[in-house]
Amino acid sequence: MNKYLSLLLLLLVGALLVLVGLELINADQTVELVGEDWCNAMMDKPNGQWTDAETRSFAKTCLYQE
Repeated sequence: MNKYLSLLLLLLVGALLVLVGLELINADQTVELVGEDWCNAMMDKPNGQWTDAETRSFAKTCLYQE
């Protein structure tokens, strides 16, 4: 039984490390909102490829400018 718990713990730690690594890789690929240039780039990107966060940022930054 102790052998299985050790294996399970090792698998959980490995999965956690993979998730953290993927998050770090994804963080490097984030695009900063740069105003008009970013809005124009988003206009060229097909709407089906927009993420939920991009859609919200586009609406907030490009459509509802105060």
